[in-house]
Amino acid sequence: MKFRNIKKSLDGAIYTIFTPFKKNLEIDYIGLEKYLDFLYNSGARVFYAMPYNSRYSQLKEKEIFKLNKFCIQKIDSYDNALVIVSDTIHGPTSLKKELCLSAKENGCKLFASICREKYFNDNQIYMHYEELNKCNIGIIAHVMPFLSGYNSNNFNWPLSIFKKLSKLKNLIGIKEDTKDVNYGKKMIKMFGKRFKIIFAGQKKYFIKLNPDRNFSYLNSSSIIDPRIDKIFLNLLKNDNRKDLVKFVKYIDDYFWNNLCDKYGWHRVNKASIEAIGYFKRYERLPMIHLTAKEQLNLKKKILILQKRLKKIIL
Repeated sequence: MKFRNIKKSLDGAIYTIFTPFKKNLEIDYIGLEKYLDFLYNSGARVFYAMPYNSRYSQLKEKEIFKLNKFCIQKIDSYDNALVIVSDTIHGPTSLKKELCLSAKENGCKLFASICREKYFNDNQIYMHYEELNKCNIGIIAHVMPFLSGYNSNNFNWPLSIFKKLSKLKNLIGIKEDTKDVNYGKKMIKMFGKRFKIIFAGQKKYFIKLNPDRNFSYLNSSSIIDPRIDKIFLNLLKNDNRKDLVKFVKYIDDYFWNNLCDKYGWHRVNKASIEAIGYFKRYERLPMIHLTAKEQLNLKKKILILQKRLKKIIL
């Protein structure tokens, strides 16, 4: 698949690959496979294993290599599907390059790299992605706020970095994770033609971005049912703003306001998947999962969401 075709295939919703654990805290590959089958059979076509959502922070390096290989092979078994896998949150560029080459050897077309080292200058970041560019595989830069190497302050990536990264022909996408509307709009205006920009966050945020037809985003609330994205994208495409805002408030805002705000996104995602019956919410310390009481409350909210969605579909 040519990089141009890969960029085009990234339009719309991109589905997170969550890493489940058994009660003994081994990776639950059977549960993961069942959940991926559910997503694919419900319409998902692009899948993304990423550092935080996919629990790389709870995995050993050898487990990340193995998980990436499993995800690549599983998604490749589907017709017309694309998988993105990632590197470690921390570690030298040499390790990240090793993960990139391993993904390529296993048949992956698109690799995402996060740069969480303290920031000193743009060239430092450029050199990191320049090394990955040499792997001759499609690359996504996973953009999260930097930690300054000078005063430890958090700040968004200077836009000047993306001008430098534009020189790297294999770098085709940006996962934009600031959840800052003004920053997102600048990204679309300045770099939307050069890079496929994948946004993360709530759907009400996506509406404010006024995206064009090349809009891409991480699925969030539709982890429980990809049909949420189908409805959202159709309303967005038809420029039906009144119904779009109404739908987002009714479904996505309910999910975030009643669950994520209370328990936190990273605990809610796996707890929600347990609530719909695919794998357990177990986490490895220092991450913790919801208590039995909290899970019961979450499941009640998920049932309300499912009923709401059923009313819309019917």
